[in-house]
Amino acid sequence: MWIKLLIILLTAEFSSAQSNVFNTSGIDFYYGSTLNDFLHYHISEVSTILFHPAYDHNKKTIFYIYGFREYRTINTVKKIISAYQHRGDHNILLLDWEQIANGNYILNAFPNTFEFGEILAEVLIKMTFDGLNLRNLHVVSHSLGSQLAGSLGRNIIKKTSGQLRLKRITALDPAFPLFYPPLFGQHLNANDAEMVDVIHTDGWIYGAPFSTGTVDFWPNGGKVLYQPGCTRNFQILSDGDLCPHWRSVRFYAESVINKYEPVFQARKCDSWNNFKKGYCKSNNDFVSMGIDTPSYARGDYYLQTNNVNPF
Repeated sequence: MWIKLLIILLTAEFSSAQSNVFNTSGIDFYYGSTLNDFLHYHISEVSTILFHPAYDHNKKTIFYIYGFREYRTINTVKKIISAYQHRGDHNILLLDWEQIANGNYILNAFPNTFEFGEILAEVLIKMTFDGLNLRNLHVVSHSLGSQLAGSLGRNIIKKTSGQLRLKRITALDPAFPLFYPPLFGQHLNANDAEMVDVIHTDGWIYGAPFSTGTVDFWPNGGKVLYQPGCTRNFQILSDGDLCPHWRSVRFYAESVINKYEPVFQARKCDSWNNFKKGYCKSNNDFVSMGIDTPSYARGDYYLQTNNVNPF
């Protein structure tokens, strides 16, 4: 396992052109019902999104941040965007940071999350002066994107001396390598927003194996190589290899689509082993995993899913 992670960290492509990489970023605003109905705004002009006639200030806004070596048209991103389009009650924003989240993980992508988190915090703070309501903003993020979301949340708090704070960060299997333990930089934590809900599906490999939010969900145990329906392919970064890591996205997207019927009921428990053995059956503390997770939920919750959609 550790040899595999080391190979990933050391062999990913190195990008030496870092000086202007942050200028490649922007935000996509999805204004229609298809994946082609979007406008791209450079990071320096994203406040103009708020003045687009299709941006509804009375709706909540989803701000999705994808992960390491991902991009706008990858299936995981399309699943999230399509789910919210189907739901129809959110403004949809996508952070386009493909070049920043790429390259060598150690030398580029990992350190970029901290520097870009500061830049992105300044962007969102400016947007609040132009009409963005942070109370209506929900940051949903995957993998390395979840660590960027944490950096974003911390920097908003720091730069406004606590006057502004993200309301909610949903972290879908936040990236594990180099973030835990926090020897080289702070990882996503429960203080980065008022609510930080985390869905763990690939702990100890690509995803964090530790509780790191205000509430942490562990579907099917959440770690150690296994998610039902995934046959682990040890070709590094292949679809089979990433299946458990991506499963968090599929779970969350399914919760979004089920607008009128909350899904993924999870039970509070102190471990997966105790959950499986039935030691927590007397605990009637159930909450929904996904978009409908209540803000009051605290601690660790477990559930078992199906191996195919619907999960």
